[in-house]
Parts: sequence; C-alpha cells; structure tokens
Amino acid sequence: MGTKEIYDLLKRYREHQCTPEEEEQVMRWYDQFNDDVENLPEIPEGKLAQLWYFIHRRISNITQKRRVLVFSRYAAVIAILFIVGAGVFYFNETRKQEQPGLAKQDILPARGIAVLRLSDGREVPLDKVSVIWDKEGAMIKNDSLQILDYTLAEKRLELLYNTITVPAGGEYRVLLSDGSSVRLNSCSALTYPVAFAGDVREVKLTGEAYFDVAKSDKPFIVNTANIDVRVLGTSFNLFDYMADHEASVTLVAGKVSVRGRDEQKEFNITPGMRFEYNKENKQVKLEEVEPELYISWMLGIFKFEDMRLEDIMVKLNRWYDCSVAYEDSTLQNLRFTGAAEKDRSASYLLELIETITDVKFEINGKNILVEHK
Repeated sequence: MGTKEIYDLLKRYREHQCTPEEEEQVMRWYDQFNDDVENLPEIPEGKLAQLWYFIHRRISNITQKRRVLVFSRYAAVIAILFIVGAGVFYFNETRKQEQPGLAKQDILPARGIAVLRLSDGREVPLDKVSVIWDKEGAMIKNDSLQILDYTLAEKRLELLYNTITVPAGGEYRVLLSDGSSVRLNSCSALTYPVAFAGDVREVKLTGEAYFDVAKSDKPFIVNTANIDVRVLGTSFNLFDYMADHEASVTLVAGKVSVRGRDEQKEFNITPGMRFEYNKENKQVKLEEVEPELYISWMLGIFKFEDMRLEDIMVKLNRWYDCSVAYEDSTLQNLRFTGAAEKDRSASYLLELIETITDVKFEINGKNILVEHK
C-alpha cells in the first residue's frame, strides 16, 4: 500500500467511512505502535507532559469509543512512519463535545475555485470536469482529481501561455506538455506554455509549488520574483510568496542550480539541501534539512519545526482565508513545533498551540486575535 492510499485510509477512518476490514487494519497499526508513545525523542520531556495533558483532556470528552491518530512533527511520509513507529503519537479519542470559547466559533478551510486564464484572455473556473479548448484548438483536460493535463497539446511555432491561479484553501496539479508535474499550494499562480517549444522549458511561479520535472536535454527553468531555478530533471519544492521575507528551494531528488535575482553566483544543491534567499538583506543560506518537513503540505498536513508564531499564522491565513491580530508584537516571535491535518477546522491546531505555549486565541468570524494567557 502506497503513501497516498494509507493517508486516504486514515482520513476515511477519522470520518467513520471505513469498512470493518479497514477499521481492523487501522486498529492493528495502533496496537503495534501504542507502546512507543512515551518514548518520543523529538518532543522535550516538559512539552510531552503538556501534550499528554491535552490528550487526556480530550479523552474525557468521549461520546463514542473510537480510536483516532494524531500526527506529530515527523508525520509527513505516513507509510514509512507506520513501518518504523517513530515520530508519531496516538491516543484514544472520539468526536469531541462542544467546548466553550474557541470551539464555538470556528474557521473551516476556504473553498475557493481555481481559475485558468487562457492565452486569449478568457478565464475558466475549474469547478467541473471538462475539456477546455485554447487558441487554435489546443486541448486541455480538467479532471475530477483537480489535475489540468496538457500532455496531449500539440507543439506549435507560437508559444501560447496559460496561467492557473489557486485561491486560499485550494491546491491544484498541472501536467505540463513534457510530462512534468507541478503541484500548486494555496494562494499560488503558475504561468506556462500550452506546449513547450525551442531549446528551454520555462515557467513562472508566484507562491509555492512542488515540481517533478521530466528528464530532458532541454533545461527546465522556473522564474519567481526573487530566484531562478534551472534543472534537467528532478523533484523539488519552491517557495516564494510576495508577502514573505524569504524565498527557498528544497531539493528532494536530482540536482538543481539556483540563484537570487540580484546575485551573479549560482548555487548547486543536492538532495536534502535547502537554499534560502533573504529578500531584505539579499543573503543566501544553504543548509541540510529533512525535505519531508517542507513538502508535508502535499500530504494534507501542517507541519512546523521551531517556527515563529507569526509565520505559522500567515500559513493558516492562506488556507483558511482569515485575518490575524496580536495583543502585542512579542507574541509574533514565539516559536512552535507541531503538526495537524489541514482538512480540520482552524481551532484544532490553535488548541494544540494553546496547550503547549503561553498564548490563547479568540475567534470572531474570520478574525483571530492572539493574546497572552
């Protein structure tokens, strides 16, 4: 069973949609690794005690006896984690009863519709399965899995460009004409040719996307407002939102060459390395990382490692389309490590942060106020 199938199974389990056989399979996983819970090396002892308090508080609200799994900081590759039993904590939980305050007012993931702008300026909402025809009969398939497919587009002398814009709370995948796959995160946009032609394959990104580039002797170039990435065939995550202070490239496989727009020097990075470009001071930082941390969004997981609270809330805003205010600026620099599933309401993650930090959240409609406890 692959990673996607395992993740889908766990999601169905939490939503009470499993067959009896599937429920039994999840139970066997739980029983196999339940003994490892108290030996998590990733969480400091004091924080672990706080987490267990949070878990037991939720257990006390059981209304149905169900077992649910919660993922901690190294839960990106779910299949591997179930095999090795590391970095995951579990607890017996059911749908919790309504709690005062935070849970009464909640924010669900935004459900905007991605839009495709064709080469002639027409805009097509991607809200149904269809075949879309661009200029001169170029065919684009849009299927039920939120995938735009250009692999049948015929090469032509004139380059026709399309742009897909993904709203808050959305994700979309584009199969380019050369077979390369681009998975776009929320609040992102990609501009690309309907069919590649010439000596290079070139696209433009705003936001965040995971690229799985088909091998070719023609370089594949991704341009953002701040960095350029050049590859022949590889897999990497590229992050460059206009509002963020840095842009980054995290390499999963292969080899890429990266440079900042204001830099003459190119940096070659290898798998497991992250290139970070600071937009304010124009400095470059290279570091060894765990790529899973930076691609967890593709598995439907928010994952944070020693991240500033302000940066976390920016990510939440892109998913829930909310606004955030702070009681005072010192709260913005508090740091948090943890994870939560993206298909849950905002309060799920906020409650976890409340439990292990000295902040509390007040929700009013789509507005979140961050305060001291």
